[in-house]
Amino acid sequence: MGPENKLTVRLLGPPEAPKLAMPAGGDFLNEGGVYYHVMVAPAPTSIEETEDRMIIRLDPGGPIDLEGLGASFAALARFYARHHGPTKDDSDTPRLFISKLENGSIVAEIVPYVVMLGQAVPFMHQAVVVADFTKKVAKAIRAFSGDELPPSGDIPSKDDARDIREFVRPLTGRRGADLKIQHARFERRDGEKTTVLEYRFDENELNRAALTIDAELAKPILPPPEEEHPSVRTIHEAMLFFQQASRAAGKSSGRTADKAIIPAVSDRPLPVYFLKDADLKEQMVQGHTNPLKDTTFIVDVDVQLVDGEPKGYRISHVHKVIDSGE
Repeated sequence: MGPENKLTVRLLGPPEAPKLAMPAGGDFLNEGGVYYHVMVAPAPTSIEETEDRMIIRLDPGGPIDLEGLGASFAALARFYARHHGPTKDDSDTPRLFISKLENGSIVAEIVPYVVMLGQAVPFMHQAVVVADFTKKVAKAIRAFSGDELPPSGDIPSKDDARDIREFVRPLTGRRGADLKIQHARFERRDGEKTTVLEYRFDENELNRAALTIDAELAKPILPPPEEEHPSVRTIHEAMLFFQQASRAAGKSSGRTADKAIIPAVSDRPLPVYFLKDADLKEQMVQGHTNPLKDTTFIVDVDVQLVDGEPKGYRISHVHKVIDSGE
């Protein structure tokens, strides 16, 4: 016969409130004229008879500094928070707890719980979270030690690198140091432990990972690349005034004696070129007594830029020629 389906009742009232049983379906309990909110939860079933934990065994080969050990576990908690929280509701965010510590080597059983009503309780996807977190930590160390090349989408971030470095710091540079990371499953009935997954790192792997991370973090942060300025900017129907013009045909490249001012671009006279084989210069100056003083030209022009500064013009179309008398 299976376990009896009872109800666990917790009263959220004053500490001296009596603990009373209650049939399913009720929401409030009246005791002495005081109403209490009642939380009703099914009693544990067979699916809750196991609990998954992450077991970390740090063996530094000698005494370990307590402050360094605290910093190591704090880094592990930051790594966890970055990859497994927060959720939309902070009360639903699983947090890491050390459920057991053993002496000798530092052996810590770590388990994520959800905090409800001030108590740490298991949650539905605990086994999945433990498995994923164990793999992430181990694979990050393997990536930095050179034992495993991660896919491009799984390359640890700089924040991950800093936290992994802090996590393994108590073990690096120490002869005989050893780190073991396990995903273990415990049977609550008899305490039997089953190892689901295990990773182990010796002093050489830990030192290689530390050196790689230190080198990566020492790289200077490069400034963002400067925005490239376009080499040509086109302006339509711009006013152009010749400052200097030769009698020769207009040039499309090379050295030119023609110079002009386009007020919309610059108040300095700049070299002027013309679209090849379009006879544009002839259209502009032909029939005008003094195009340098008496004439305004409305043109389409490509402004040649160097480092964002205008250095010359290339006329691509002549819209209108306006004599000073008009």
